[in-house]
Amino acid sequence: MHEVPLEVTFDATPDVNPTAPVPPAGARPAIHRRRLLLSTVGGLGALAVPAGVRWWADRVPVRGPRIWSTAATGGRMVLPAGPGESLYVSGYDGAVRAHDARTGTVRWTRAVPAADASDSPGGWPLAAGNGTVCVNSATGVRALDAASGQVRWEIPVPDWRDLSAEQGIVVAGDRVLTGYGNALRCHDLATGEVRWSTPANVSPVPLVVGDTVYVPGRTGGLFAFDVQSGAQRWTQEAVGPVDFAPTVHRGTLHAVCNDPATGGSTVHALDAVSGRPLWRRAQRHSLGELAVADGTVCLLSGTDLTALDAGTGDTRWTATVPRGLGRGMSSAAAAGGAVYVGTNDDRLFAHDLATGRLHWRDEPDHLSADTEYTRIALATAGPAVFRSGRTGIRALGALPAA
Repeated sequence: MHEVPLEVTFDATPDVNPTAPVPPAGARPAIHRRRLLLSTVGGLGALAVPAGVRWWADRVPVRGPRIWSTAATGGRMVLPAGPGESLYVSGYDGAVRAHDARTGTVRWTRAVPAADASDSPGGWPLAAGNGTVCVNSATGVRALDAASGQVRWEIPVPDWRDLSAEQGIVVAGDRVLTGYGNALRCHDLATGEVRWSTPANVSPVPLVVGDTVYVPGRTGGLFAFDVQSGAQRWTQEAVGPVDFAPTVHRGTLHAVCNDPATGGSTVHALDAVSGRPLWRRAQRHSLGELAVADGTVCLLSGTDLTALDAGTGDTRWTATVPRGLGRGMSSAAAAGGAVYVGTNDDRLFAHDLATGRLHWRDEPDHLSADTEYTRIALATAGPAVFRSGRTGIRALGALPAA
């Protein structure tokens, strides 16, 4: 089709009214209303241009810096040795997979038997280290070769079904620590033999830092044990029931106590060596797992993301994150100068850890409110973050040089 050029003409003849009076000499000429209008519009347009440029520069796109993604079923994750090694995932389908952390390629898959698929809400608890991947399941504690996925040993576990959905497992040197049968058990990593166990009333969510294992009590309190011998180092009864594994950062242990009766929560900070209380901070809403890095404790509660000074508990900044559209748990993790929030509708947000400013966000092509329960898992490696859920796994950010 022939395109007709747009012709623009300008009238050089000024607007003249022959009947209008002629202004006296030296008088200021009157401003024509049309010219005034055009001048005003032009001025507003000139102001709008830089404002629009600033908006365009400050906007946050809905596609984050993706490295790779895969539709392979997600679940709980562990990245024991950084992006140069494998990323291990315990999926919703009951299988454990080893992914190449740089490409997402599946290196091996090992199915874990279960009496019922609903036994594993969000994937079986798993841990990795020293060339071994250890998994808790409804049939027992199983050790897999990290390179091949071959089973090395399996220990039957009694009373599995009385454990909470937050059960955990930790590989610490030549030891494997996990909670079952109302106690914390320490297994030899090479053979699976039980080395020691704690008294009853211990929750199955251990944390190992150095030569100490920290574990909450089932009805309240926090305990510290020697990893090698199982000897108790201290106990702190002033802390209420803890739902998640605590964290230790720069010699301070942080733990969250949620109160179902009030819907509120309390963040406790204890000296990691002695268990002595340092500070505590009450919150109006319940909290999930803490994200701690660079002297900062981040709390995720509903749409509120709050950063506290890890040493004093004072508020550093607050930010707002969207509430997930789906069912299940959103998660937060901190590393590499950023705090990441993964919501249960497949979105991921990266905030500056020092200021709370949103660096980037990542959204799927279509947001949907999935009616199935979804537990979001995050793993970090410097400036890279891995997000896992029902829809698959995504790696975002930047991987360190090989």
